[in-house]
Amino acid sequence: MGAVRARSEPLRRLAMVATLQSRVRASDAGQRLLDWLAQRFAYLDAARWLAELAASAVRRNGRVAAADDVLAAGDLVTFAPRADFGVEPEVPVLHVDDDLVVVDKPAGCVVQHASAAPTRTFLARLATRHPPTGGATRLEPIHRLDRDTSGVLLVARSAAGTRLWSERFAAGLVAKEYLAIVRGSPTADACALTGALGPAIGSRVRTRQAVLPDDAPGARSARTDVAVVARWPGHALLRLWPRTGRTHQVRAHLADAGWPIVHDPLYGQDDAAYFAWVAARKAADPTGCAPATTRHLLHAHRVALAASPSPPTEWLAPLPPDFADYVLASGGPQLATSPVAPARCRGTEG
Repeated sequence: MGAVRARSEPLRRLAMVATLQSRVRASDAGQRLLDWLAQRFAYLDAARWLAELAASAVRRNGRVAAADDVLAAGDLVTFAPRADFGVEPEVPVLHVDDDLVVVDKPAGCVVQHASAAPTRTFLARLATRHPPTGGATRLEPIHRLDRDTSGVLLVARSAAGTRLWSERFAAGLVAKEYLAIVRGSPTADACALTGALGPAIGSRVRTRQAVLPDDAPGARSARTDVAVVARWPGHALLRLWPRTGRTHQVRAHLADAGWPIVHDPLYGQDDAAYFAWVAARKAADPTGCAPATTRHLLHAHRVALAASPSPPTEWLAPLPPDFADYVLASGGPQLATSPVAPARCRGTEG
């Protein structure tokens, strides 16, 4: 569902809850509303959607909807999440100017305006502190991080900022650097992963990507440069430079190489294990709004404008505490949570 409005509450209480909306497609006409909601918006199961309907949180064409309503093509279905969906988080700000806000996105936050977890998007609350400028109507993320990936995220405040930074990303002028804790370890201290990526053949998980032959349908060239920061039994801390921007690129490349990211529920295990994880997560958090507890250990550590004047335009996000905690618990070295000093992957840093 897409977000259509926001209402303000005190920042220390419920902040900026979006009302979401969706039009019924012709192919879905004739379905019962409850069945359509549970299938199309599976972030809530049928029992939770039934509770939302009973609470009058769902409307069809402006009127309170019932579970047995039969849908017609073009019906407008709206959903107003209730207060128990939680409080939209406040994110640390690394930089702000008239055109750009740079944040250190915590794990569990969703980088989109309308999402499966409406109050985990954080963008509306961020806009109360740093509102859009230059005629823009809302803040616009320039790039994306997965929900459970933490780290540096660039968000435009103005149309000019969106245009400028989108052009820089498209032209390859922005370097991104990640840190990840993986199972296993590369033999070499530095290497490049260059397998083409596309939808995983035969997988029931719609979002799963896989390394494919270059000429396979849907395959797109991809490259991730890798450097080892530390090794300990059964694990490694890696520094990663994705040179292309494919969906789940770092996660899919590392799993294909035999070094899946610790706690990654999708890569490094089969579909059945992933669906079991989804079911357990929904059971523990029906709203999808609770902060992350165990998440894949991938962190966007640094974003920099390549070839920028001295001092360089760059932003660093400190190593999250859960990284250091996991390393110690698994028998590794003690890590500082301050930013890791920038380094170059031999012959590959642009």
